[in-house]
Amino acid sequence: MPIVSVLWGLALLTSIALSVLSGGTMSYGRAQNSLEPRRTSVLVEAGVNRAVAALLDPLPERRWPADGVPQRFEFDGVALRISVQDELGKIDLNQAEPALLASLLQSAGLDPPAANDLANNIVDWRTELPAKRADGAKEQDYRAAGLSYRPRNGPFQSVDELLLVMGMTPALFKRIEPALTVYSGRPLFDPQLAPREALKALPGMTPQNVEMALASRLGQQPAIDVSGSDRLATLRGRAFSIRAEFQHAGRPIDQQVTVRLTENPNQPYWVLNWRTK
Repeated sequence: MPIVSVLWGLALLTSIALSVLSGGTMSYGRAQNSLEPRRTSVLVEAGVNRAVAALLDPLPERRWPADGVPQRFEFDGVALRISVQDELGKIDLNQAEPALLASLLQSAGLDPPAANDLANNIVDWRTELPAKRADGAKEQDYRAAGLSYRPRNGPFQSVDELLLVMGMTPALFKRIEPALTVYSGRPLFDPQLAPREALKALPGMTPQNVEMALASRLGQQPAIDVSGSDRLATLRGRAFSIRAEFQHAGRPIDQQVTVRLTENPNQPYWVLNWRTK
């Protein structure tokens, strides 16, 4: 009996020890898992801060271009690929004329009648007036299509909202999304800052012309080429999308942060949007 009791006691102690070890391992694993998203955010924030500093740098040779050309940056032993895109180089969903929207849609593969119809649907979504455009779509059309929602009848709050517009498909959205913004506030876009997808919407632009335009930017000074207080005044209120790509914990990270620059040196930008690409 004493031997049996001793063996039973040892078995019980072993069981408790294994339980504690297992619990400790699980707690450590949970702690590590909770730290990973925070470290990812820190790395992205570091990339955004570096990009904003490069935009505001008083020395032209140290500035980063704002047309989406990637730059290399290392932080805390992690190599980041940072791209800065001025939103003035994109087509504003809330300001663009139907003809420009239709041209963008045609460049993405729609035939002219389908592109014109969808462009009208987009304008009807953002327009407050209840009357619809010719070949557009308003509340009665969404209801007739069996959709559970209606047009906003107001400005797009995000580019992703375009997916709700009648006639828009995920595949088409994926092709045109890099060309779009809701932050420029202008009916036209700046071709010197435009991404490939926006350049394709320009009248008479061939694929060869688009590639030539993009290639001509390499090695040139950034398009925003003013200095000192004039530069700060030019950039104040401007929105930029900053994309951070890197490897973390064995997986690829690709996040985009859209910021608006301010005149406050203690808070040089506001975050408008943060999304995973």
